[in-house]
Amino acid sequence: MHMNFVTARQRALKTRLLAAAALGLMGVAAPVAAFAQATDDTMVPELVVTAQKRSENIRDVPVSISVLTGDQLAKQHVANYADLARSTPGLSFSNTGSSGLSRISLRGISSAQGSATVGIYLNDISLTIPNQFFTGVTLPRLFDLDHVEVLRGPQGTLYGDSSLGGTLRFITKGPLLGVFAGEASAEGSKTDAGGANYKLEGVVNAPVGDNAAFRLAVQREYLSGFIDHVNSQGVVDNKNVDAERTTAVRASFLWNPSDDLKVTSTLQWQQTASDDTGITKLSLGKFQENRPVREPSEDTLFAPSVTVEKRFGDLTFTAISGYAYRRFDRQFDGTIYDSDYVASVIDDSYGPTYETIAALPGIMRNTDAVATYSQEFRLASPSLAESGKRYEWQVGAYFAKQKITSLDHEYVVGLDATVARLLGTTTQDAIGYATPGGLIGYFNSVRRNNQVALFAEGSFKVTDKLKATVGLRQVRATSQYALDEGGWLADGAPARDDASTRSTPLTPKFALTYEASDSVSLYANAAKGFRLGGQNNALTSFCAADVKSLGLADAKSYQSDSLWSYEGGAKTRLFGGRVTFNASAFYIDWKNVQQSVRLAKCGSVITGNAGDARSQGGELELRAMLTDHLTLNLSGAITDAKITKASAGTGAVDGSHLLGVPENTASIGLDYNRPLTNRVDGFFSVNWSHTGESSGAYATTSQDYRRPSYDLVDASLGVDIDKVEVSLFAKNLLNEDKVIQKPSVLFITQGLVLQPRTIGLNVRAKF
Repeated sequence: MHMNFVTARQRALKTRLLAAAALGLMGVAAPVAAFAQATDDTMVPELVVTAQKRSENIRDVPVSISVLTGDQLAKQHVANYADLARSTPGLSFSNTGSSGLSRISLRGISSAQGSATVGIYLNDISLTIPNQFFTGVTLPRLFDLDHVEVLRGPQGTLYGDSSLGGTLRFITKGPLLGVFAGEASAEGSKTDAGGANYKLEGVVNAPVGDNAAFRLAVQREYLSGFIDHVNSQGVVDNKNVDAERTTAVRASFLWNPSDDLKVTSTLQWQQTASDDTGITKLSLGKFQENRPVREPSEDTLFAPSVTVEKRFGDLTFTAISGYAYRRFDRQFDGTIYDSDYVASVIDDSYGPTYETIAALPGIMRNTDAVATYSQEFRLASPSLAESGKRYEWQVGAYFAKQKITSLDHEYVVGLDATVARLLGTTTQDAIGYATPGGLIGYFNSVRRNNQVALFAEGSFKVTDKLKATVGLRQVRATSQYALDEGGWLADGAPARDDASTRSTPLTPKFALTYEASDSVSLYANAAKGFRLGGQNNALTSFCAADVKSLGLADAKSYQSDSLWSYEGGAKTRLFGGRVTFNASAFYIDWKNVQQSVRLAKCGSVITGNAGDARSQGGELELRAMLTDHLTLNLSGAITDAKITKASAGTGAVDGSHLLGVPENTASIGLDYNRPLTNRVDGFFSVNWSHTGESSGAYATTSQDYRRPSYDLVDASLGVDIDKVEVSLFAKNLLNEDKVIQKPSVLFITQGLVLQPRTIGLNVRAKF
């Protein structure tokens, strides 16, 4: 272990964390001192999680965890990763314009290249996909969920690769035996600078005989968008071009024929169609863009699974079979990227011919399709709480096959006719390649990732108050890659290229939990996380000098990277259950980071193991019942994530901030709920969230180098009449319209803005 890492700066950081924790406690000290004897209705609910693949009280788990219940998600109108990040300490996001394009990180472990750094799970099925240029991380629709678990820090022992910075688990509501029930909701809203939105949801739970049940949940949503297209004269000719439509269905079936056998199957299908990306051009007016080519997309997810749980005496055997298929079809505006490039080659004097061809619409059509088959088997003893013994354990095996198909076809519309008209010749004579239908290049690849893993984890009560936990996972993984490419853009590259990698990462975990009292639990852990390696697209012959100058042994592939994380924290439940306060501090040492390496002379970008990084900081969360009707929610995080060993070609220098990681975040919310009459309850909530400054690029000359801090206020007000709830809500109440990110997409720097103030009405009925 690296023990001599406490520098003056790190001591200052820890001092700030301790001070923040102290202020959090002081802020509620006065109200809490006056608390009356707590009852079940006036206590903060106890949280039970399955983070360690068994049901446990959250205070017994030696990991920093945030939990958002389904009711919290609905009342706070958490709809995407941006909303989720503002509600969760340590979670951050970057986006290039629309749904399906978000990148996320936890605890500063951020990389847009290589494999993902955060594991995404729907129940126990992995939805994690590698970082793709055209596709963001997968987000299952947030409806009819029991809760969301955000596990911070590497979870490599139980969740394997890509749970490097942490893991997000979306836990759905399951069928209930012997119960016929349901609910329906309708929501309408209006977005400033946009139009009208709506969302409809319905859920039905129905028994099937005495030992089976079925649950069906559906959602339909329309978002009007708020970005306008302007023509060449600067006049708006198409409003709200970034409208989106989503349809989602989840069906679950439970068969529970005996006390020792339970079979659950779940199927989720969802599709989001976007008319265009919701990103602005910085030189135009607020909420405006002038792309000559629209950028529609269609994002589809299909995820069925079957889980079998069988008890053999005290032991439980679990088998989980899953399949996850995601397809993302997208069109890009490639006018600058492709049309301008072709024009500069045909007319290198940049005269009238160049100007005419450069103005032709350039279109990039891309499809990413990821299919993952997985099978997990586990055998587990009862938990410590269930058995009353001094030990608990589980062992398991995991098998997965993943196929990633990427199709990239690039066109300059009207190229052949324009060249013939201007030059009196064919495009093939002008550039040496035929361009049927304007096709100037295609790049079609297939990646196959296979892995087998064995894992084990166990805990032992050293004393009545001290518990030790040890875990280990051994993985054997292979990755194969095949690329077919052609056309003028692929000049100098092989028509077909193959590459493969193998890796055998071993990821241990060590943890101690000390029960200081019935209400205070202290923990410390050390854990290793990893990402699997992969392959790069074949390079043209012009790139050989760049590869040699950077000292890269093999530009065709990159290897696994890994990190060690060291964490300590406290989980408390105070004043008779009226207050919960959790705090944690961490230090992460990250080696051989998979990140972008630019080959300056030939213009290509590859993924390489380039440099080292470290991240340190901490989080706190507090929830307090200030009165029988008023609840305070407070959370915050400080993250100091930097490059410690920069590599040539990355654009970073020693000390550069890792990208897309806010230096601090905070959230303060108040929830008020009380009876108005015997049949009517009233409620009110308000929440303020702060996102600190971050870096969007390593180059100081980039417009995205420093991303600004921003603040949002959300609020809701409503009544609950028997089984009907009516609420009025506002998101971005103060209408913050700051450009929060300035990503460069295909050589064009654009602006990501916050969704303007949205005010709506929601009606929900249960039966």
